[in-house]
Amino acid sequence: MTAPAPRFAPLDELIGSIRQIVEGGGRIACLAHKDADADSLGSSLGFALSLLEMGKNVVAVVPEPMPMLLAYLPGYELVETAVPEFDALFTFDCASVGRFGEKRTMIESGRPVVNVDHHLSNEGFGSINLVDATASATGQVVHALLCELGAPITPAVANNLYAALFTDTGGFRHENTNEEALRLGATLVAHGADAGWIARKSYQSRPLAQVRLEALAVGRMHTEAGARLIWSEVTQDMLRETTADMQMSEGVIDQLQSIDTMQIAVLFKESADGLTKVSVRTRDQYDATALCTPFRGGGHYRAAGAEIRAGLADAREQVLTIARQLLERP
Repeated sequence: MTAPAPRFAPLDELIGSIRQIVEGGGRIACLAHKDADADSLGSSLGFALSLLEMGKNVVAVVPEPMPMLLAYLPGYELVETAVPEFDALFTFDCASVGRFGEKRTMIESGRPVVNVDHHLSNEGFGSINLVDATASATGQVVHALLCELGAPITPAVANNLYAALFTDTGGFRHENTNEEALRLGATLVAHGADAGWIARKSYQSRPLAQVRLEALAVGRMHTEAGARLIWSEVTQDMLRETTADMQMSEGVIDQLQSIDTMQIAVLFKESADGLTKVSVRTRDQYDATALCTPFRGGGHYRAAGAEIRAGLADAREQVLTIARQLLERP
């Protein structure tokens, strides 16, 4: 794939304005998106911890529920779920305001918003939009920003940014694993990141209930079009049966996309509030965002997601109809 054309100003054009915010003396809030992954929360914590080392007044915030599977990230105990008092806001790894859930009021507060991201689909909702769609992870953008600010990269900061990079490249297995990503990984290890520990915590530290939930989901897997389309679901009944929570469903999509014939993989997750969450992974010429943008979702060419205000059966049929149409095209 060729690199996407830039839609946003580069860091060297924005650094002066960002520096003014950082050095302005006010309280800075660092906000991850709802259902935060390691790229979002790791970027937020990495930035916050670095600014704390500089003596800045910083708070890290995440929409509820707290991402318990990420409790290994350094600084996790500092994360708040209530809306704090703040003078400026940095957001991390979020392309649209809707993904902040009830915390979207922070974006709409009228205070300066620095939108730090790497999604091509980013809506540009910030006062300043530091969006680099060529970056493998938002953690990579944060590292470049910290370097420009002359901010310290402590071992705690490095571990957060390494977790962000490592998980968003699928453990350096996805197509976004390029020379820049591998060099940054080495740089972060040189700053004190523990690569083996991050790998174990990311992929080899699953609760028993999570493994049981994944087994159920794989058991309900469906294949279509010669196993080019793979899909499954996680229901509320499955959560009760395994004593798992929905956060533990994150690894199911990885199981679906591991099948060699897969070109489109879709996981449907039934929320208790009448929403259906959709995760999509693709290969070859298929664009994951094509299944998600019709439902105001988004993401990357190979990985995207959406929330559909519909029951599981209705949402499933809507998304699968589009997936089938994509596979039928010449």
